Amino acid sequence: MKKFVWLAIGVLVLAGLVSAGVWYIASRDASADGAAIDGTYTQVVEVERGNLSSSLSVVGSLEAVQSADLGFTEMSETAKLLSLEVQTGQTVAAGDLLATIDAAPYQQAVDEARSDLRAAEEALADLQTPPTAVAIAQAEVAVAAAQHTLEQARADLADLAAPDLTSLEEAVRDAQDTLAVLELEAELAERDSLAKSERDLAYAVAWYQLHIAQLEELVAAKKANLEQVENITYDQEQLAEAQADLATVQAERELARRARDAERAAAQAALAEAEEALAEARAGGDELDLAQAGLAVREAEVALEAAQEDRAELEEAADPTDVAAARAEVDARRLAVSDAEAALAGTQLVAPFDGTVLEVYVAGGDPVDSSTSIVTVANLESFEVVASVDETTIRQVSAGQEADISFDAYPSQVFEGEVLSVPLQGTLQGDVTVYEVPLSLAGAEAEALNLLVGMTANVEIQVGQATDALLVPAMALQRANGGYEVLVPNTVDPAGEPETVPVQVGLSDGTYTQVVKGLNAGDQVIVKLDAGDSDGGFQRGTGVFSGIFGFMGRR
Repeated sequence: MKKFVWLAIGVLVLAGLVSAGVWYIASRDASADGAAIDGTYTQVVEVERGNLSSSLSVVGSLEAVQSADLGFTEMSETAKLLSLEVQTGQTVAAGDLLATIDAAPYQQAVDEARSDLRAAEEALADLQTPPTAVAIAQAEVAVAAAQHTLEQARADLADLAAPDLTSLEEAVRDAQDTLAVLELEAELAERDSLAKSERDLAYAVAWYQLHIAQLEELVAAKKANLEQVENITYDQEQLAEAQADLATVQAERELARRARDAERAAAQAALAEAEEALAEARAGGDELDLAQAGLAVREAEVALEAAQEDRAELEEAADPTDVAAARAEVDARRLAVSDAEAALAGTQLVAPFDGTVLEVYVAGGDPVDSSTSIVTVANLESFEVVASVDETTIRQVSAGQEADISFDAYPSQVFEGEVLSVPLQGTLQGDVTVYEVPLSLAGAEAEALNLLVGMTANVEIQVGQATDALLVPAMALQRANGGYEVLVPNTVDPAGEPETVPVQVGLSDGTYTQVVKGLNAGDQVIVKLDAGDSDGGFQRGTGVFSGIFGFMGRR
């Protein structure tokens, strides 16, 4: 009720001001500077210097500086809310658990992603690791075996095509001799210098181990002298060296043994084949055997080519394209692990900062997904005002501008504020784009009040100030050719029609406007007001009366 009373009083005061303004301009008719012609009141005024400030009145709301709508944004599918740990009005600390969903499927996804990453890393390591001596030796043995198999297959085919019993018999004897030689070489190899070296190294290892044990017993019994204590370290180094040499020798012996075993196996196979071929030749061959022998030759040729390619690949560096692809696969798998771990961590909703739960949107057991808001948390220790500025006036606002702020809940108190930033993008509201401009709220008085999030705020932003500026009444300005102009007395014929002068304007407070270019201090301009035209200076939006109405409307 009081609001309507004050509104009525305001309207009466406004009407009085308007009447007084009209009366004042009309009363100047009798002066030398003004006249009333056909209901149009004119007044000649001088351009003066003065100070001017311009402000912008907007409406906003009180918001917490730290505020967030929280949810399970890393979810991949809909799930039930497993637990809800908070309620509206509850205070929480950063890191406090707010709600959870089932983590089992996300843990499984993490395990699978890590397994895939290990496989990709192993594949890359295989490409980048040079071949070992053992691998090279094995490849060479494979080539030799394939070569021998091919030669044997060709010989078998030739024998079947034109059996030469004498040659077959000689082949059997040769195979027997070869096998005997290989067995003799194997027996001799067990007694060669390499075997002796292995025995010597094994003896050296055993000796150092015994000697170190004896010295350690002396040290434990505190009977060892300084030289004996130092000998322990020396003997341990010698022992390690002997063990390494022994391992190398044993590996070489094992490699040689395997090669001999392969050769003996091949010789045994060759002997068996020679004997079988001789027997078949004596018995006479047939077309099926010839076909099978021809197929065996072809298979042996393919096997030899494959073995030779494998051996050649060991000497070649890895294909850069393959290495690059393997690295890319590792990077992709690492990213997948990171995403899976983030999704697993996201199954627990935690408070990002200290604050108060303003609202809870769900209950335990409710289905939720990545777009579901679970709670809103805000830090009620620090507030800011977010003002809505439309696209027609946003260009007047800049960071650092001062502002006066009041709240509908506390209409008699005005607080200081400052524009914190100007958003680069607005939102469409109806047919107008609106920008949400944040302003600070300072002062101990504001901190002492029981301010609540969402309270309506009335904001007066000081958008500009001009000091010692050229000022003219806003009603003297007329729009023309996309700019402004003023009327000035006719300098040639004072009784003639006024002249027009284009001007460049700056700030305006609704009553006075700054002239940047076109006039000088002391120049005279003509102000016109058509009393018979209801639009007159009111619809220009720059006159005295529009300034009064604008001021009353903003309040």
